[in-house]
Amino acid sequence: MFAIINTNVFDGKTIQQNQAIFIENDIISRIAPMSEISANELPAETFDAKGLLASPGFIDVQLNGCGGVLLNTAITKETLDIMNQANLKSGTTQFLPTFITSDAESMVEVLNMVDAIADPAQLGVLGLHLEGPFISTEKKGAHREEFIRELDKKTAQYLADNADKICVLTVAPENTSQEVIDIVRNAGITVSLGHTNATYEQVAEKEGLTMATHLYNAMTPLGSREPGVVGYIFDKKPHAGIIVDGIHASYPSVRIAHEILGEQLFMVTDAVAPAGTDMTEFDMAGLHAYVTDGKCHFKDGTIAGSAVTMIQGINNLMDHVGLSLEEALRMATLYPAKAIKVDSDYGLLKAGYKANITLLSDDNQVKHVYQMGKKAF
Repeated sequence: MFAIINTNVFDGKTIQQNQAIFIENDIISRIAPMSEISANELPAETFDAKGLLASPGFIDVQLNGCGGVLLNTAITKETLDIMNQANLKSGTTQFLPTFITSDAESMVEVLNMVDAIADPAQLGVLGLHLEGPFISTEKKGAHREEFIRELDKKTAQYLADNADKICVLTVAPENTSQEVIDIVRNAGITVSLGHTNATYEQVAEKEGLTMATHLYNAMTPLGSREPGVVGYIFDKKPHAGIIVDGIHASYPSVRIAHEILGEQLFMVTDAVAPAGTDMTEFDMAGLHAYVTDGKCHFKDGTIAGSAVTMIQGINNLMDHVGLSLEEALRMATLYPAKAIKVDSDYGLLKAGYKANITLLSDDNQVKHVYQMGKKAF
């Protein structure tokens, strides 16, 4: 057991001043005001936070790569290790390694790779996000068109059989039958709509789409006579991720989405290899890409992921969108945890939850990180 003392704790609602967090193995056992704790109650090992703010560790539901690596180009545990180490520097303690559209063999390879890891949760991995290949060619974005295909029953059953390794599957609803959606979601995988050219009606016909992938991007826009996928999301309010880099969506657009969706809206990075580095060129799943003024793109200007980190996104939510610190933190912690149904263990600082804690300075910079009960940064 150990304790973090003299810390202000964001408990998911408000900030509690001058608290102590007691941690046993990888679980928070107790949080109490310093004024109520006698010296003999403190364990032998303590860390004096000296007034730093303790937030739940950030949760990134869509992370293709960072720290100079990309999962699609290096399907190895070492890639996940590097991603995790890069994440910790920006306060992220849990993530979904995101595998974009690929050939069938590579999808099997990534599932086998995760399966071979004894305890992925200790690396911060809550499961894979398979973003494609069951998407729309019209809204493929940076995905390779030659690998896009429809989800058939046999493949859906294979994914269901591997549901312990898959957290989220992004599909284009107009190209995906209700039968295969049901096979996947009944296995416990969150089915997200994304990279879709659907009309409002085409999405509304489908059940079980409880999430949307990078709101506004690679989907039909809201129109006066055709509400499109954006209109469907605003109307039906599934959980929706949004990239807050000022490039994928303008800050007023993020603010409008937040006004409409509230706690259904959470932040993702959709980051690729350059995030957390000073790279200017990179391999985007077999295609050459560039970084110009923070924008990751192909030669023709097509956006190819982002270079933003979670802490940068949180600061953007405060500085440019106008959210409070508390709400910005919820968009990076509790709301994504709810979206992927892990909010009984992650996304809050309270007794019984996993000990994932990011300590922030007054100017909102990451100073220390505890991951699954261990000092990690």
